[in-house]
Amino acid sequence: MNLSGLIGRASSICMIVAALGASLPGVSHAAAPEKVTIATEGAFPPFNQTEADGSFTGFEIDLGNAICKHAGLECTWVKQDFSGMIPALQAKKYDFIFSYMSINDERAKVGLFSIPYITDQFRFYGPKGSAVTLPAGLDGKSVGVLSGSTGERFIKEKWGDKVDVRGYDNLDQVNADLEAGRIDYGFNAQLPVSVFLASPEGAGYAWFGPSYSDPLLGRGAGAMFRKDETALRDKVNDAIRAVYADGTFKEIAARYFKPGVDVSAQPLWK
Repeated sequence: MNLSGLIGRASSICMIVAALGASLPGVSHAAAPEKVTIATEGAFPPFNQTEADGSFTGFEIDLGNAICKHAGLECTWVKQDFSGMIPALQAKKYDFIFSYMSINDERAKVGLFSIPYITDQFRFYGPKGSAVTLPAGLDGKSVGVLSGSTGERFIKEKWGDKVDVRGYDNLDQVNADLEAGRIDYGFNAQLPVSVFLASPEGAGYAWFGPSYSDPLLGRGAGAMFRKDETALRDKVNDAIRAVYADGTFKEIAARYFKPGVDVSAQPLWK
């Protein structure tokens, strides 16, 4: 047999062996990662924000990518205003939400939550020198909140008959109207608002009143899925536990939050 014939025969044998290997039990093959799409607001620093090139950065982006790696998921991020997140999830525009979605009973009726991955408290903020006695000092005042948020629900249920509650698509809009004098106060989670207060634009503003932790404000923030996505939810739950266990959560949190700030949600796990 000439050289050409030998090469051809060897090639045929390799093809047969490869085909047999693909069909034989016990032969492992690397599975392609499951592709999923994740929604982020992209305008809620330090949790998430949109860069000039359209990419996303922030605590939740880094944490979400680490969770995807642990879960064997190939994740793509898409931007969605907070007020439309749940309807768009139900319309299957993406696979789950990872954008500081507080866990509460009302949302749990329409979606499926992971265990919480972070926790925070809520607080009022406004122009320095404008601190008032709560709740009497809120009478007739306008308060900016995120539309569809637990903060909006809290204000409406507690003081909605006395306060002009104004909903916005994102925190940047709340802060812009506060700076322009179109609203009196803002009310939101402390960690993202602290970024505004530490900026040059927020130099004239400050916290006032107590920090609020209430069932209406949720039980930490979790990833939110459609009701039938239990398998995906379970993968993400396992990955959240893994990034806590191996120190990844602590390392990522240290990039974005001051020393001594504890945002761990582990005490909320059941």
